[in-house]
Amino acid sequence: MTAPFLSTFLPDTPRNRESLAAAWLRMLELGYTTRSTAVVEPDGCTRTRCAGVHEGYPGSEHRWALHCLLCRVDIEVFYSHMRERTGKKPAPPRRHKGCQFSGPHRAKKRAARYVELGLAIPEWDKDARAALAA
Repeated sequence: MTAPFLSTFLPDTPRNRESLAAAWLRMLELGYTTRSTAVVEPDGCTRTRCAGVHEGYPGSEHRWALHCLLCRVDIEVFYSHMRERTGKKPAPPRRHKGCQFSGPHRAKKRAARYVELGLAIPEWDKDARAALAA
């Protein structure tokens, strides 16, 4: 596993470093790893308008090129979709769209895959934890 790193277009600031640390931990917790994808940005690209999928942590609102260790597919996800939701309708983090290990009905399969990979089952994944204990 590579060390945490920022996307080339994201400025190296304390705030971005803090976000990188949180995002990297969530990436590992979900069973994702980085993948190498070259991204050529258009002229005039700004933080609010960037095309493409980025290697390295690109910020919460840009697609991040990752690989799902559980289902073995390359994915492009937004960190904002990976993090925990708070507020009036809190929701735990979720797996990527189309993951064959997603959802409560696949908890036993997901728990077994985490164990097979030698990964800890996330604290918030109560369904997988219960399936493993059963």
